[in-house]
Amino acid sequence: MEESNVHTKRYLLVTADTEKILERLSMEGEHPRQDFSELARVLNAEVISYSHLEQSSSIVIRLIRRFFGSPAALALLGFKQKAAFYFTTAENTGMVLAFLLKFRSNVTHVMIGHRISAAKKRPFFRFFRLFNRIDSLICYSESQAAFAKDELHVPAFKVHRIDFQVDEKFFTPGAPGRNSGILSVGRELRDYPTLFKAVEGLNIPVTVVASSPWSRRRDQTRNRPVPENVTLRTGLTYLELRDMYRHAALVVVPLMDVDSPAGVTSILEAQAVARPVIVSHSPGIVDSIRPGETAVTVSCEQPDELKKAILWAMEHIEETEEMGRRARQDVLEGKTLDHFLARIRDICARAEY
Repeated sequence: MEESNVHTKRYLLVTADTEKILERLSMEGEHPRQDFSELARVLNAEVISYSHLEQSSSIVIRLIRRFFGSPAALALLGFKQKAAFYFTTAENTGMVLAFLLKFRSNVTHVMIGHRISAAKKRPFFRFFRLFNRIDSLICYSESQAAFAKDELHVPAFKVHRIDFQVDEKFFTPGAPGRNSGILSVGRELRDYPTLFKAVEGLNIPVTVVASSPWSRRRDQTRNRPVPENVTLRTGLTYLELRDMYRHAALVVVPLMDVDSPAGVTSILEAQAVARPVIVSHSPGIVDSIRPGETAVTVSCEQPDELKKAILWAMEHIEETEEMGRRARQDVLEGKTLDHFLARIRDICARAEY
């Protein structure tokens, strides 16, 4: 990518290899719309991602990537484009870009903050006063929004708590039929050891798909004993994943006790398919559901409590099926990809005003 001197340029900085993702999806056939592609469209912005780092011939970019990581290199690559508007999809890139923008004026920067409360990030936000160069902060959980305002002293008008999204046109309920077994999907801050303890010895088949195109965290299913009734799956296409959701009697999302919205993607995918969900009562996720109405919640790291909830759900099929239907309606009323795009477009428009 060549540098541009056109100050009306608009960029979406995506902390992923978007070209690799799109290439994989093109081979799969039918798949959900990708939020980064849709965001680029509605924001009239060009995507810069890890794909462009691979293509960059800049020695400085390569050195920054080697010693400070891809997020920092992505921020520098975006900064070099001399744009008027930046949207960063995660704080690990947004923080670096905010620092660089201290040396430039008349630029709008909107950032998504997934876990700005992480201990290693707080000093950087405070010492460098990075929010002076972040015009709007988008959070997916109230805990993160509250941390920004109360602990980092970000002005309330800059902080926006919005719901995450799912492509409800792809993730749709299947035909009525007999559903069986438990499905658990995702990797980010999952607590699979607790799930394994809860289901061990049960006469219920469990499928775990501990993978994610976004998370770089360690797979919690690796190098540990797996109960006989648990099957581990990887490498699924989106069609295969949707089919597994549709045929599951129950979707369980075991989470670590964290203040970020880990698990929200798999929760919304399951709910869009009208499957009942059991989820750990993690502080970062509770405001993304309606406990007792669209999901059953259990305490974090409590296998006995999780086991009890699973057995209850399996014995009360009519109640859990109705919960799944309510969850699907909840998605349609405010958590679709189109709702998400409209909210972000409005936030960005106000930031630029």
